[in-house]
Amino acid sequence: MRTAIIVDDAPKNISLLKFTQTKLFFDAYNVGHDYFQDCKTVGSYGEAEKIAKGNDIILETGDYLTTSFRNKHKDSNKVVYARDNDEVYKFKKNLPIDYQTVFKELDKKSKQRFIIENMFKVVVKAKNKIWFQQTEESTIPYYKECKHFFGLASAWKSMLHCVEHDYETYTIYDFCEPQLEFAKAMQSQMSLPEDLKVKNAFGEWNPPKKVKEKWATWHSMDIKFEKIDLLDTPIFPKHSLVWVSNAFNYEPTMFKYGYDKVKYLKNQLAEKNSDSIIITGDKEYGETV
Repeated sequence: MRTAIIVDDAPKNISLLKFTQTKLFFDAYNVGHDYFQDCKTVGSYGEAEKIAKGNDIILETGDYLTTSFRNKHKDSNKVVYARDNDEVYKFKKNLPIDYQTVFKELDKKSKQRFIIENMFKVVVKAKNKIWFQQTEESTIPYYKECKHFFGLASAWKSMLHCVEHDYETYTIYDFCEPQLEFAKAMQSQMSLPEDLKVKNAFGEWNPPKKVKEKWATWHSMDIKFEKIDLLDTPIFPKHSLVWVSNAFNYEPTMFKYGYDKVKYLKNQLAEKNSDSIIITGDKEYGETV
């Protein structure tokens, strides 16, 4: 297990800290990776060195670890420092990570601006993005003791789970209203369109064969559609199976709340719904991480 330990020597620049935390888990092209399994923020190098162990990496607020840096130290068996390293991009300690400052202060051709601009594009699009394709291929596991199902509205994963398993109630939810309304509109149709163009869609419109075969069943089912933000720590009915996908490992969420708050809210959701089963990706969770 590798932990990133951030020395927060710019405590008044919260947006820079959140940016630093976020980019530990997503590269310059917004692709997530599992190089780190945890992140801790401390106030000094002395504090960092007390808790650092194994192959942990100590960096500062405003440090961006490049792919070259990560690859170089991938198999390290000792604590690595990011300071004074040419493979670490440095962001100014007093630079707020917001639209106005970035476009005003950073050169258009700089690598720093490229990284921030790419992240902002994802943050903005997340509010209205409609997912045609699933980023997770596996199915949602079934637990016979669960009486209620809550599944995200994106793509086909929730739909396929619902048509194959019996529950007392079925709820499709999302925090993104366009995604939720799209899923609701589709379920109301007796058949799927052959071709479809939707603004802000991710992926091509190409429903899998299994989806087409089960669509009549899906259309006939009593499905509730509800706007739910998992970061608000909702309380689900007892004995629910809740599929949350990557909601707690999502770049826009990480940047908005910061790593520590997201980690806390994830554990709160599990604690407040201890009589239900929560699936993230394809795994069950309920303990603090």
